[in-house]
Amino acid sequence: MVLLCTFSLPLLLTCLAGTLASEREQGRTSEETTPYGPSSVEISGVNTVTVEVPYGFQCSANCFPACTFTWTRGGLTTQGPELNLQLKEQVPPQVLICMAINPTTGKSVTVSKTVNVTAGPSNIKITGPDTLSSGVTSNFSCSADCYPSCSYTWTISSDAQSTVTTKYGQTISVTPNSWEIAEELICEAQDTVSLLYISTYVTPYVAHGPVDISITGASSVTLGDTYNFVCFVDCTPSCNFTWTFNGKTFNGDEIQLPIFHKGHKPVISSKLVVTVDEYRHNEALTCEAKNVASGVTAVSTKILSVTDPISVQPVSQDKPLAHQPFSLQCVGSQNPASILWLKNGLPIAVSGRISLSPNNITMSFSPLLQSDGGLYQCIVSQGGAAIKGVGYQLNVNYGPLQAVIIQSGKGPVGKVLYLLPGSKTALQCSALCYPTCTYTWIYKGRLAEMNASFSLTPETTMDGGPLSCVAYNSVTNDNSTANTSVVLIDGPSNVTISGPGSLEVGVKASFKCIAQCSPSCSYTWSVYGRTMHGSVVDITVNRYVATESFSCEAHNTITGKTGTANETLSVTDSHWCGC
Repeated sequence: MVLLCTFSLPLLLTCLAGTLASEREQGRTSEETTPYGPSSVEISGVNTVTVEVPYGFQCSANCFPACTFTWTRGGLTTQGPELNLQLKEQVPPQVLICMAINPTTGKSVTVSKTVNVTAGPSNIKITGPDTLSSGVTSNFSCSADCYPSCSYTWTISSDAQSTVTTKYGQTISVTPNSWEIAEELICEAQDTVSLLYISTYVTPYVAHGPVDISITGASSVTLGDTYNFVCFVDCTPSCNFTWTFNGKTFNGDEIQLPIFHKGHKPVISSKLVVTVDEYRHNEALTCEAKNVASGVTAVSTKILSVTDPISVQPVSQDKPLAHQPFSLQCVGSQNPASILWLKNGLPIAVSGRISLSPNNITMSFSPLLQSDGGLYQCIVSQGGAAIKGVGYQLNVNYGPLQAVIIQSGKGPVGKVLYLLPGSKTALQCSALCYPTCTYTWIYKGRLAEMNASFSLTPETTMDGGPLSCVAYNSVTNDNSTANTSVVLIDGPSNVTISGPGSLEVGVKASFKCIAQCSPSCSYTWSVYGRTMHGSVVDITVNRYVATESFSCEAHNTITGKTGTANETLSVTDSHWCGC
């Protein structure tokens, strides 16, 4: 073939291009121009995707001319060799379908790829205490949102030792040493499928103390004077102080005492100013230091020996007896301006029975009653200061009063104590006494027990009898007795009817029902179909019959048991001829 071309530059270029194209076309074989494929269709891309992370997948095929590609995922269809995938939420495994189509032949091949779906890791956090205590083990837990699961790796570093430790697992334990200031805990959460990871960290402070706590100040104090006490403690970062003295709780002034010598730790102190206003001979002063970070506490106690120049004492050595005169006096005061008497912390009102001397030094009871018992104190005002004296606990000796025998589980017994044969009964003797009375039990005229408690197990009715409890007060030399009678419950047995051996028409006959019964039984008669009560019954036959039958039932009112006797008697009639 001959080409005719002009030599202008644009035409020359066109001619050359055409010539090259023709040469290529002439150089192709018939196989290269024949459509083929698709074959070797495949999807390339990751096998696992993570929610919120973008991914790309490529579909390829051996195809001439070039194939077109159609993607299908869960009802969604897209065109092109590439598929972009970014899931917004956790879903089941996704099936990606790619169909390669030869545009000339229309032939197609479909392949699929199943992609697993994971989520996270996200929302990582570490939970545990904000502060650590040296030598104390604390637990920390790491959590993150992962699907299907996360693995956790911890890195623990200490500035004091310049060391790094690695641990595995969701929870770890940390036990800091005394020289450590803080621990840096880094947690890395990694998805077990996607292998993606995130991390977070915390730096808990290591608290120290309180240790070496002590109280400085006087050990002997006098009532009415003021004293300073200071509580020292080794505590980092700081401690709060709580003082307890004389039954009251309060806080002292806190100051920081810096010590500049190298290696020394700061010492926290708390200062307390107290006025001793109540006598207890020995009084405990307590300082509690609480670490503001760890909450650990330490306590120091100082025992103060309290001296009180004022006290209440009895006028005589006689013991205070109820219904007898008795006097108290306020001693130790020097020219008091005034004296106020207290009973159980409240002012005492004088009366015809309770009186004060002209200078209020002596208080007299005429007579002393049981209700006068209590703590007596005198408050002396001298030199402008009021001093509460050492109290005197007045215990009035009285009794015994209202002696009573109490059956366990049932309460006080009466004049008669009914018991079942063979049963064990626990008794208690009680009386109002001060001091506590001694008790003596007398059973059937004999000494049975010298104790407040007494138990007995009677077997037969012969074991019954009088029982007494005597309460005795060795101080008042008085006694009081409670009495009862033990009666064994028995019967009814041997129920019998006594009376005439026969009945006569028109003649009244008396019959008596008798039974062995403890306590006494009640009796019920059945006569002529009627019911009558009492141990004795009168029977009058109004007409002639050959025989007459009646019965008596004995009833034990305690046990409810019954026994019956029956009687059948012949009937005579002097006026009946028998014709």
